[in-house]
Amino acid sequence: MKRPIILAFALVVSSLFLSCSNDEDIAQPQQSTELFKTFQLKRDATGAYSLDLNLDDNVKVENFKNTTTNTNELYLIITDDNVGQKSNLQSDLMFNDENFKVDFITENSDKVPSISVFDDNIKFAKKADDKFLKNYSVTKIDDSTYDLDFDVASNISVDFVYNEEINVYEVHLEEGNKSQENNTYTRTLEKEENNLLQIHFVNHTINNAKTSELLNIRKPIIVVDDGSKD
Repeated sequence: MKRPIILAFALVVSSLFLSCSNDEDIAQPQQSTELFKTFQLKRDATGAYSLDLNLDDNVKVENFKNTTTNTNELYLIITDDNVGQKSNLQSDLMFNDENFKVDFITENSDKVPSISVFDDNIKFAKKADDKFLKNYSVTKIDDSTYDLDFDVASNISVDFVYNEEINVYEVHLEEGNKSQENNTYTRTLEKEENNLLQIHFVNHTINNAKTSELLNIRKPIIVVDDGSKD
C-alpha cells in the first residue's frame, strides 16, 4: 500500500515543479527589440546636424545612404565583440533639398523607428541669417520622454504651446522689445505610444517685401516616429 502513496506524492511534486518552471518562463521579460538605448539629434550654431546614439555594448552601426528614398539608413547589427556604447554621425547626413530622414533598421525587429527633419540645407543656406534660433537638440530619455534644449538670439521672446488640433509641440519665436536674462531653454516633452512626436519652431517675422505682412515660418520641424504600425 505504501508504493502507490509514494508514487502519487512524486507526481504531485513533479507537477508543482513544472508549474513553477512555466511561471518563471512567463515572468521572464522579453528581450528589447531596440538595439539603441537613447539618441541625441543636434543642430549647432553653423547649421550642421549630428546624431549621437547610445548603443548596447555589442551593437555596431553601418550607415547607408538610400538615394532612391532619400533616406539615411542606419543598420544596427549585433556582434560578438564589445564595440563601445556610443556612435556619432556628424556632417554625414544626406539632405533631400530641405529635408532629411534617418531610419533605424535592426535585425531583430520589424519596427523601423525614424527621425525626420525639415530645415535649411547647410550646403545651400547661410545659418548666420537665422536671427531667431541659434541651436537646438532633441534627446530621447526613454520611449515616452524627450528633452528639447535650444538657444535663441538676444531680444527674442519664446512661447510654448501644444497644438491639440494637429498634435504638435510648437515653440513660437518672435522679436521682443525687452532683453531677456536667459537665452537658453529646456523643455521635457511627453510622447504617447504609437503616436508621432512632432516639434515645430514657429518663427514670427515680417515679410521684407511687404512690411505690414506677418509671416509664420515653421522651421525647423522635427518628427520622431517609433515605427509602430497601426
